[in-house]
Amino acid sequence: MNIYYFGSALNLSSIYMIAGAGASISLKSGKLNLGGEGQIYCGGFVCAVLLNFFSQFIQVQNRQFNCFIPLFVLISFILSFFICGLQTLFCSFLQIKKKADYLFTTYILSAATIPFIDGLIAGPARSKTDNLLATPFIHKSFRFSQIMPPSALNLSFFGAILILFFFFFLIYRTAYGRKLCILGISQEFSRFAGYDIPKLYYSSSFISGGMHGLAGACAICGTYYACHSGFYTGMGWNAFSTSLLAMSNPLLILPSSIFMGFLTTYSNKFALYNNFAFDMTSLLQGTIIFIISFITPKKKY
Repeated sequence: MNIYYFGSALNLSSIYMIAGAGASISLKSGKLNLGGEGQIYCGGFVCAVLLNFFSQFIQVQNRQFNCFIPLFVLISFILSFFICGLQTLFCSFLQIKKKADYLFTTYILSAATIPFIDGLIAGPARSKTDNLLATPFIHKSFRFSQIMPPSALNLSFFGAILILFFFFFLIYRTAYGRKLCILGISQEFSRFAGYDIPKLYYSSSFISGGMHGLAGACAICGTYYACHSGFYTGMGWNAFSTSLLAMSNPLLILPSSIFMGFLTTYSNKFALYNNFAFDMTSLLQGTIIFIISFITPKKKY
């Protein structure tokens, strides 16, 4: 087995895990966040812009300030989470106050975010030194260390696993998680039980969008090192698929994400080596997931 493709599949699965955790908490509340693509793109863009801004503070007058590197990365991740969380929070606001459809608004907002960021990357945020339609590459100090060269597999893979365990605890071992699960099953029962339904919707939406943004930030620091147009393609939908296959159980997202990562990576490899169009890989993935959906035990979210 080629170590490059093996490591790349695991690395891609880590992005699916983080975004899939966000999709799972949205599903638990009974809502479908279909804006994952735009949120991942937005999170990656915010992270890349911030880290490029912070890079000027790493070396001042020939002095290295490496002690600030973790702080700069942490700030970039938090802001990526926060800004993308605000997108889905706004969608929840429209749903609760204006009776707008949450599924529709998340998708439309994502569809509007993507060309907006494309315009920024093609304009003021574009790299001045590289002949690429992308932001400047982030400083080497901000890049996650590879653990399986030459693939991009990095420590974010283990961080993603820890996130899944945290979400499992949050959903199944806390009062907040139990309320969220009950809300997803019956909104009417939640209302009679006295739950603060708007608060549950707002919080779960914010976390869902934020986790997608965090996945995009991890993709920039661990894989691409620059936000280029189209890096997000397929990530949001595949992460959503992993959550559906896992029945929105965070622990089951781990194997489903690894499965999806290997399916995506090796189907692309098959297309590359056998002179197939890459669109055929999407057809193959869709067919396999469609078949699996029939043999997966049905469970209420």
